[in-house]
Amino acid sequence: MMENIILSLGSNIGNREAYINRAVELLGNDAHILINKRSSFYETSPVGNVKQRQFINIALKITTTHSPEALLTVIHQIELTLHRTRDIHWGPRTLDIDIIFWGDQKISTSDLKVPHPEAFNRLFVLVPTLEIIDDGFPNYAKIKSQIKSLQEKDQTIKLVKKESQSDQSIENSVRAILTGIGEDPDRPGLVETPNRVSRMYHEIFSSEGLENFEDYKLFKNQTSNDPKMVLMRDIPFYSMCEHHMMPFWGKVHIAYIPDHETIIGLSKLPRLVDFVSRKLSLQEKLTDDIVAQLTRILAPKGIAVVVDARHMCVEMRGVKKADSSTRTIRFSGVFDTNHNLQTAFLNSIGDINDKKL
Repeated sequence: MMENIILSLGSNIGNREAYINRAVELLGNDAHILINKRSSFYETSPVGNVKQRQFINIALKITTTHSPEALLTVIHQIELTLHRTRDIHWGPRTLDIDIIFWGDQKISTSDLKVPHPEAFNRLFVLVPTLEIIDDGFPNYAKIKSQIKSLQEKDQTIKLVKKESQSDQSIENSVRAILTGIGEDPDRPGLVETPNRVSRMYHEIFSSEGLENFEDYKLFKNQTSNDPKMVLMRDIPFYSMCEHHMMPFWGKVHIAYIPDHETIIGLSKLPRLVDFVSRKLSLQEKLTDDIVAQLTRILAPKGIAVVVDARHMCVEMRGVKKADSSTRTIRFSGVFDTNHNLQTAFLNSIGDINDKKL
């Protein structure tokens, strides 16, 4: 027998609605899960003592042939796919999915407790749940009663439209900018521009709010007791300056000396560059971020990173110096202390004046 199961989904990093919609899509793609009903979006106050952004929450009513443990495994994989981290208890997250009710069953294992222990203490769980159940659902009366009780306390919850609020906010802002510069946002050439800009921003700022790069795989290399430099040069990147929100772009050159016979898949270095560059940043910060992420992931003996870039805030405005380029350099570990390694690395990537960015 398939039970009516209630899931609670929440997000407060990046495009909150987009993360939730993607999670619903991934759940629906599972052949063992049928999504029967979903609630509206609700903006809710965070719990705990961590200063953070408001959450967007929804509830889903599903049926499944998965066991509770198997469904929990599916949920954890979806959270991982959507960059969920658990570094801080009650902290911000791109996506959080909890099993709240499993019909009228009570489940208690080391990994799963249903009803969820906090189910009747959270408006952001109960209000969306009430929207998608009827009076025949187990605990219906208790859910209604508890909502009334919690509304008298300090928890807040606000219904928002089903469409993405961040999308609408961006579109409204673009229209205001167009009006502010003296344009007519309703003329034929511009009428679709706010929507285009919104979709573009979600693509080029796709790493906003994400702290750690997770799309990597490490390997053991036991071919040598004397590890040599691993170098990848001329990795293209595009980013946006946080001072003027104008593009800067160029090439990244990365080298590291492996430690403990551990190396990272070469295809992951360009993905790492994409990750750190798809957010508002500065060239100096982007350079530091690559070193920090590689250090966290790989813990090599040393890292060298050079970023060569052109900046539209220099070329298109202000001093208007076309074709000018900027180089930032960061060394760590043995690269920071071994000048021969520094020289070998810099000679390998070539002079900035020889490069076409």
